[in-house]
Amino acid sequence: MKYSIDEIIIPLHRKRTLNREKCEELSSSIKDIGLLQPIVITKDKVLISGLHRLEACKLLGWQEIDCIEKDYDELNAELAEIDENLIRAELTTLERAEHLKRRKEIYEAKYPEARYDSSERMKAIRHGETVSSCRPSFATDTAAKLSVTPRTIQQEVQIAEKIAPDVKEIIADTELADSKKELLKLARMEPELQKKIAEKIATNEAKSVVDARRLLKREEVKDVPELSDKYRVVYADPPWCYNDKRDGNTTGAEDHYPSMTIEELCGLPVKDLTEENAVLFLWVTSPMLEECFQVIKAWGFKYKTSFVWDKVKHNMGHYNSVRHELLLICTKGSCLPDVPTLFDSVVSIERSEKHSEKPEKFREIIDTLYPHGRRIELFARKKASERWDIWGNEV
Repeated sequence: MKYSIDEIIIPLHRKRTLNREKCEELSSSIKDIGLLQPIVITKDKVLISGLHRLEACKLLGWQEIDCIEKDYDELNAELAEIDENLIRAELTTLERAEHLKRRKEIYEAKYPEARYDSSERMKAIRHGETVSSCRPSFATDTAAKLSVTPRTIQQEVQIAEKIAPDVKEIIADTELADSKKELLKLARMEPELQKKIAEKIATNEAKSVVDARRLLKREEVKDVPELSDKYRVVYADPPWCYNDKRDGNTTGAEDHYPSMTIEELCGLPVKDLTEENAVLFLWVTSPMLEECFQVIKAWGFKYKTSFVWDKVKHNMGHYNSVRHELLLICTKGSCLPDVPTLFDSVVSIERSEKHSEKPEKFREIIDTLYPHGRRIELFARKKASERWDIWGNEV
């Protein structure tokens, strides 16, 4: 059915900005082969989908255009527009994520039962609620329409939901906006850190999220203070950089705090801060064990032995189910314990939910073995006691 182009109402709130260049390309195509697919409008002649086709026909001077009329309510109209954009439009990953986020809102508003997974559905039924078992979840329904996996849909919705609105504006015109891997990293961060990362990338100071975090680390970490006395006891939990050791889709240290490369760690003046006879207690995980010995040597220490922290809870690794972390004991010169007390080398304490937080028990062990001498904690995340000096950018 043909309608006058002048009668068709274009909503002010559109899901993406009209691309004039695309309209010109479409107009050339329509001029040569005609309008192959009609635009879609409501009975009130409000445009649902086909904005670029409509504008292309205007450029050709057409007075009328073929339309398909549908009796959609407002949500259905918006849903149809989103679906067309997802299928036809050349969207960046960030734009696509925004469309999917809005589609989820509309879909679950229309079909509340789709929000239930199988266990939640059974729970609702037990409480007397009427729940349809036929309607697929948003992710399943959308994945089928777009020929992708539900996991892909969930990840892209996560990008739109977790990245702060002002951050989206900052990165909209950067390469980051079309990198799913980088956007997922950004989405796992707190909004304040997201913005700092986005600004570094938008100003071309950094090319990636990891690069931006390293740059922030160098800017934010406090300078080592001038000291009149040196330290005998050093306790360190370095922000090891796992970036080259893990899959970009898994969660790691970079998602919680700025990490440092081996070169950056080796460059710290720990050797100059310690006495001729000193002891170093150094936290390390198995994947970084080989590299950590470079740091130990650069800091002027030699490896002696270790404690094993049995975390009780497991983390999945590539080769085994990991439930331990190592606290290496290293010495500079001669620095045996001050007391003959011996502790079991394996300490079992269930890990907390806070990333990288270490049990206070290990500090107590250190204070017992070495009650004498000045002590400092490097990369400290909190002030432990007045006995300890601290150095780090999280306190």
